[in-house]
Amino acid sequence: MSDKDDPEAAAPGKGQHPKQHEPFVPPGPESTRELRDVARRRREAEEKLQHHLQEAKEKPAED
Repeated sequence: MSDKDDPEAAAPGKGQHPKQHEPFVPPGPESTRELRDVARRRREAEEKLQHHLQEAKEKPAED
């Protein structure tokens, strides 16, 4: 019998620990500042989008 015929051996991840992933951004004060900047820009962009959507709803349709 080969490994291909054994369902226990073929099951991926069975009995294995999850792989440790490297952090997307290296830890430290510089990366923290960058993450805060990204979050701030995202919030500002979302507010701007909501404002534009609200204006579009209030504006009468032009034919």
